Amino acid sequence: MTKQLSVLWIACLLLPGLRLHADDSVGPYIGTVKTTEAYLLYRPGNEPSQLRLTVMDEQGAKVSAVDVQSKAEHDFVAKFHVVGLTPDTTYQYQVEKLESGGASLVAGGDSSFHFTTVPTERGGQVFKVAFLSCVNDSTDPVWQEMSKHNLDLLCFGGDTPYADTGNLADLRNKHRHLLQRPELATLCKSVPLVGTWDDHDFGKNNGNGKSAAGLKENTRRAFVEYRAQAQYGHGDEGIYQKADGGALEVFLLDARWFSQTEPSPADPNQSTCFGKEQWQWLLNSLRRSEAPFKVLLQGQIWQDKKNSETDDMHTYYAERDALLDFIKHEGISGVVLVGGDIHVSRYLVHPQRVGYDLHDFIISPGHTSVIPTLNVYHQDLEWSRVKPNQFLTMTADTTRAVPVLTVKYLDKDGQENFTKTITYDQLTATPDTGILQDLRAYWSFDGDTKNRSKLGSRLDGELIGGATVNSNEGVRGGALHLSRSLGQHLSVSRSMLDDNAPSYTVSSWIRPASLPDHGSQDRCFILESNVTNHCNLPKASNSGYAISVGLRACTDADKINLQLYTETLVPQPAGSQRSPSSKPQGGFDCLLERSLFSDWTHVAVTFDSEHLQLYINGELGNVYALPITGPIAELGGLVIGGHRAGEGRNFDGLIDEVAIWNRVLSASEIAAIYDRGTAQDLLDN
Repeated sequence: MTKQLSVLWIACLLLPGLRLHADDSVGPYIGTVKTTEAYLLYRPGNEPSQLRLTVMDEQGAKVSAVDVQSKAEHDFVAKFHVVGLTPDTTYQYQVEKLESGGASLVAGGDSSFHFTTVPTERGGQVFKVAFLSCVNDSTDPVWQEMSKHNLDLLCFGGDTPYADTGNLADLRNKHRHLLQRPELATLCKSVPLVGTWDDHDFGKNNGNGKSAAGLKENTRRAFVEYRAQAQYGHGDEGIYQKADGGALEVFLLDARWFSQTEPSPADPNQSTCFGKEQWQWLLNSLRRSEAPFKVLLQGQIWQDKKNSETDDMHTYYAERDALLDFIKHEGISGVVLVGGDIHVSRYLVHPQRVGYDLHDFIISPGHTSVIPTLNVYHQDLEWSRVKPNQFLTMTADTTRAVPVLTVKYLDKDGQENFTKTITYDQLTATPDTGILQDLRAYWSFDGDTKNRSKLGSRLDGELIGGATVNSNEGVRGGALHLSRSLGQHLSVSRSMLDDNAPSYTVSSWIRPASLPDHGSQDRCFILESNVTNHCNLPKASNSGYAISVGLRACTDADKINLQLYTETLVPQPAGSQRSPSSKPQGGFDCLLERSLFSDWTHVAVTFDSEHLQLYINGELGNVYALPITGPIAELGGLVIGGHRAGEGRNFDGLIDEVAIWNRVLSASEIAAIYDRGTAQDLLDN
């Protein structure tokens, strides 16, 4: 009998599916900690108990005590809310069981059980938070590694745990099992833990508020029982909240509960992700936040995951872009994004998206299962890693004259796989006015092919096929000289527009040496956007021509067709539970006299998601209504003097002063560019 029991105990230790806690206790765990209050939880086991949490100063003197009854209706999890504490102070704590007029210690009572309240001052602080998503028993080495990093906060980003059920008993068992992992329990007896959910802990893979409606009540109930947080959404809906550490504030967003349940507050023709109450809470909280650094964390990613599922912010692009536009227009500094879900870690930079570069971190998985097929192309991707057992740390340092945010991708072995240091100045907008507003790319071709916008060398052009830049043949200074017969063009390898931008303007001067012959099928392109796939990853678009301006012959021998195309998203109606698709649109024709192009001609095109407008020599030529309205589809580069494949259909002659804005220029602005002969004169003024 004794031998059989020993074998069973060894099995419990070795098999990850079996509990290690014979008494089914959990914790204690620290949750939300504020300047003068703290939240903790403890589960004594499968029986009701009268419990007392005692908080002591570092000398062991009692500061406060809270008595709580653990009850069956909450799966015997006791929650403690301690108030009246002093900011920026470290406290020890212990949990006792009260019975028969006495008290017996059940947890804590030594210096390893402690927490520190948040300081009132935001300057002069160093605050370090870790993020991870997608965890199971194979995450144990990560918890062990985290304990070496002096964390001030741990944020769960969803799939923590994998529940995949709406059965309350099963949900409770899975939450309990995760919190009973010894290394995690050891870590979080002194590191506060807060979190949000993703699809698996919401109840089902790819689940949203509509498809998983029947599971929501129980998944939320179990989540609330096993987290010690100051807020769980509003009323009995959602779980969104924030954790303010002084130097850094984390907004833990709920992208599941409200998704697909109503029209979006940003666009009533599309489904919401966050719901109107959470939406307003988020906008108000961002506006009021005094933290230098602000992290927007959600379980899903902020872009298109490019599979058959719809749980990403590409599905809700109207709401995503309205949020980012709000940050930009309100001048809110210090914002970065964090997502998870996809079992791949990635880092993206969305240039000047919110008035400054928007840094976007994806951290997944915390366990050992990776999904290489979700490491897909994105125009703003800078780095990715398809490896197991990963986590992310962010350290906000406000002791410096200019605060600094240091972000590290780490793994279970403590290996620093990627590090990014960002100063507060780099996360603060420097608004431009006039013609400089939202100027994303500008090539003057005055001696080189450098980009002279804020995006800098990212958009420097590469001369292809022996193309040259002449020094004195342009509208102003030099010009790009191209030979059609040699297939010459200029290639720009990265995107200059926002992901799914709702508007743009393109301005250029052209002086063709030849035009497509009358009666031929020849075409030549002034410029066309494309997808260069700079990161050499799968699922990149093979089109990408949101911008397309070209010339072709027409039936009239004296005229030439200046033809426009674009490629846009096709929005899905509210409640569809589908992701947007994409649609090429055009060509849109404008017949012009061939003689017009015997000298320099100014060509400008604007796009506003509903129309294309063509300006010739400063005057509006045509307005084209789009059959399907929507923002641009994926792109990722530009060909000047050729179509998206580069070779073939190339321009013959001179191109100069190419500029692209991430907005619609007014008719007067376009006329001013034409009257001055160049955008540079306006930029200089």
